[in-house]
Amino acid sequence: MRCHNHAGELRTGSGDARLLDLLRTLSGTGSVHSVFTRVVNLLTPDGTLIALAARDCGDAPRTLVTEVATWTEHGLEAGRGVTFATGNISVDVPHPHRPLRLTTEGARPWHAAAPSLTALPPGALAAAATVLDGLCRTHGPLGGMLGAGPDAGPMEIAVVRALDEGRATLVAGVRAGDDSRVRRGVLGLLGLGPGLTPAGDDFLTGLALVAALPGSRLAALVPVLRDVLAEHGARTTALALATLTEAADGRARAELLDLLRQLAEHRPARDLNVPVRKVLAIGHTSGGDTLSGLAAGFRLEEELRGPL
Repeated sequence: MRCHNHAGELRTGSGDARLLDLLRTLSGTGSVHSVFTRVVNLLTPDGTLIALAARDCGDAPRTLVTEVATWTEHGLEAGRGVTFATGNISVDVPHPHRPLRLTTEGARPWHAAAPSLTALPPGALAAAATVLDGLCRTHGPLGGMLGAGPDAGPMEIAVVRALDEGRATLVAGVRAGDDSRVRRGVLGLLGLGPGLTPAGDDFLTGLALVAALPGSRLAALVPVLRDVLAEHGARTTALALATLTEAADGRARAELLDLLRQLAEHRPARDLNVPVRKVLAIGHTSGGDTLSGLAAGFRLEEELRGPL
């Protein structure tokens, strides 16, 4: 399929079903938030952050996967105006580039709902956490929740120490059902670390996703996290805030949901290797940091369920 026609129109291969529904009725002017090789982030007229992804990117909440190979040749710039109208997105680009128009007509809806893990037998979640930890130690890059690298400088070592402290406070708070300690832990992690999605936020994303699963014993974490994000969202990046907000609603990118579905089906531990490696490939340390949050969530879920 061609990426665009002579009028400069691009097509959407798939998209978050919730976002596709919104775009069909959305009209008004937004802007380009940020531009990267494989992803362009836009702000809708009400300020919601959404993403246009290249064709080799996976599905994710608030994301349209397009037929574009890369965005480098399209002349997009942060701050440019974006017009939304009945499923179409038009971006103002500088001369000599053609105006860019994206249509969602014919896009395959992708649903971001996560499965329930309540049917797993006793011990299954703790065993899954052990598998995740082992694969992360073997294949995951250091520098975030997995610890400082061998050549880490004083700043990285200080960040890793602060990440450990925030994690310990948060896990202890969830274990004790202490909302004030949970809040301190969330605040200690929010925005902590470099990058578009700091390590602390990625850990929170994994933990929040477990808490938001149907029937989770960690559900009390979700309203505390939402309150902190509402009050202190400016402490982190717009992308991390959007990712955390979606995770608190049980919505996450396809690689994470595929891993959760493997667990929900109680597949053998060896079957987790491929989906875990796909998650580890996300970002520099983001995949490993998120898996660390999932593993912590699985262990807490197992503890709070108690003997069945």
